[in-house]
Amino acid sequence: MIEAMNRACHQRVAGIIEDFGREYMPMMVSSNAVTIVEALRSNARHAPERLALRFLPVSSARIDLSFAELDLAAVRMASSLRARGIGRGDRVLMIYPPGLDFVIAFFATLYAGAIAVPLSPPRRSGSSQIIAALIDNAEPTTILTSSHLEPRIGSILSELNCAVEMLVTDLLPADEVHSDDVVMPSPDEVCVLQYTSGSTGIPRGVTVTHGNAARNAFLLGRQTALDNQSVWVSWVPHFHDLGLFGGLCTPIYNGITSVLMPPAAFVARPVRWLEAISQYGGTVSIAPNFAYDLCLRQISEEECAGLDLRRWTVAGCGAEPIKLQTMNGFADRFGRYGLKAQSMCPFYGLAEATLLVSGGPVGIGQTTTVVSSSAIRHHSLKPARDQHDAYSVPSCGVPSPEHRILIVDPETRQRCAPDNVGEIWIDGSTTGPGYWRNPEETARVFEARLATGEGPFLRTGDLGFMRDGVLYVSGRIKDVMIIRGQNLYPQDLETKARDIASEIAEAAAFTLSDQVTERAVLVIEEPKRAVGDAESLLENVRAAISASSGIDLDRIVLTRHRALPKTSSGKIQRSRTREMLLDGSLPIRAEWRSDDELASMKGDQIDAIELLLELREQGQANQIRSIKNYLAQVLGDLIGVNIDDLDRRETLMSLGVTSLGLMKIKSRLESDFMIEIDPGMLWQDCSCADLAEALRVRLRGSPLWANADAVQRLADEVARMGDEDVARELGSHAV
Repeated sequence: MIEAMNRACHQRVAGIIEDFGREYMPMMVSSNAVTIVEALRSNARHAPERLALRFLPVSSARIDLSFAELDLAAVRMASSLRARGIGRGDRVLMIYPPGLDFVIAFFATLYAGAIAVPLSPPRRSGSSQIIAALIDNAEPTTILTSSHLEPRIGSILSELNCAVEMLVTDLLPADEVHSDDVVMPSPDEVCVLQYTSGSTGIPRGVTVTHGNAARNAFLLGRQTALDNQSVWVSWVPHFHDLGLFGGLCTPIYNGITSVLMPPAAFVARPVRWLEAISQYGGTVSIAPNFAYDLCLRQISEEECAGLDLRRWTVAGCGAEPIKLQTMNGFADRFGRYGLKAQSMCPFYGLAEATLLVSGGPVGIGQTTTVVSSSAIRHHSLKPARDQHDAYSVPSCGVPSPEHRILIVDPETRQRCAPDNVGEIWIDGSTTGPGYWRNPEETARVFEARLATGEGPFLRTGDLGFMRDGVLYVSGRIKDVMIIRGQNLYPQDLETKARDIASEIAEAAAFTLSDQVTERAVLVIEEPKRAVGDAESLLENVRAAISASSGIDLDRIVLTRHRALPKTSSGKIQRSRTREMLLDGSLPIRAEWRSDDELASMKGDQIDAIELLLELREQGQANQIRSIKNYLAQVLGDLIGVNIDDLDRRETLMSLGVTSLGLMKIKSRLESDFMIEIDPGMLWQDCSCADLAEALRVRLRGSPLWANADAVQRLADEVARMGDEDVARELGSHAV
């Protein structure tokens, strides 16, 4: 039965692949452009009024830009950049919050002939070292930013004693004399340095040429079947390859509309993503698996009222491992709002290949192949013995027409037999020249050769196999953890744990995967002398990891001294540690789990009603002080952040509060006081002092405040009741 289903599925996919290559004729405005610059200029000339970008801020009206308006804004800023000495080949660090300021500055940088280096806005902890390493590697002439981030960037540069010029682009004089000259780069010139996220060691900047970027945009447009009626919707960050080369460059190149929204808007309220697709007729939107999972867990049925997802023909999933349970659950849940199961569409790619390697075909849904679970663990492909041995591997689509995929034994460098799993090697038009100023890593990753000498090929570090022209990714051999779309190196988390607590001798970081998501786990060894306060140790490590890496761990385990397995050379065996944790052979002294914390959160809350009643008797100054004390406890309880000075103006995110941490704060406040908190306020550089004032104003207009007298009487009445009276009123029996 299983083999028959496999054969039928493969035959269907093979037929669609053949039809797709023979019949698909894209309707592009600029499909022959050899660079993104040429494409934007062409679209601005031939379709000037066509909507290029629609940006949806969290708490203000949408902003639209036509192709002509985007081109004009980029031309003017490029002229200003050139007037300040920025020219061909110069590296320009770009540090912006999500929005059109970045988009205009990005294309202005390319128009000036410079190389764009998009970076995420820096956090407080660890940001100086990261920025210093990036500056040392990229050797930029200028840092472009917005007035919103200027103080933070300036402080870091001052701390580093760095003389790199900082230019605040939204404050450039409007009356400057501008030249209409635009540098038209060749396909071989460098367009972008795409720094891989996650490493706090030596940064690796992927060199992307103008030709790479243009071919990726063309091929991704073909792989997603774009036409003149297509609308691309994206919330993925602009410094991520999927956000930059997918959500921004591909629509611009192909002359269609891109609807963009801040990542925080999606994380705070996931239904916003689907609302944007529904309201603006989105046809293509690609996001990591965790985004689909978040929608399943966070969106209520009430929020779905009015959704119309019938036009969403490419619900793409990529950038992290695809989970069948998530994809099938999403298609089933939102099918009632018009989403077709056939719209679910897998993709595979990596920054070293600009973005796209494989995907689709569109219109057939998420397909799978079934193999033996026990055999694939040993990198062998065999039919499943029975239903219990059956393991469904999700498809990652068909290679683009300009990508050749090989499955190679990473040790012998020989091509694998069809029934074996091996490392995925690729050769394609979107593969960049290598890592910027890193010849050793470039040779290892970008210049791999088979044992026969054939090559060069790009080594992906991912394990997989091909069947009937379809790529399947089954695992990773590289030490990278992908958590909620962010790449993290385990050694960085392990180093941070040892730095924060000198008594930790060894640590192992890895992910645990279920059918829904990837969970971040850190196992630490206790020293020879047992830890006195294990709970405090775990809490300190958790807070430090959150502040430095921007992710929340899901589980921290304290094991006994010398319990972590090592190789003969003394290296920690992360995969073996994972196996020991799963099979119960790893001794556990203490542990912390995020699920346990969430389950116990309500029982640990302070008496919010009592606080509200106290606030009614206080003046404004005392109210603020009481609320700050409450917030300090909330921050400590939920995310392990201790604030000694509640009047500091540093933002919550700069203090190490992650996006998920902000969600926890929002949920806690709403639960405690039965109010609604505007998520936009939390994500707009909100400090503890700002939050205290906003909460005070919100409480004074809340139903609890308006009915405080009745609440006070009820509280007094309950206080006078004995245990038996309370039990009787609740309809239970006293114990």
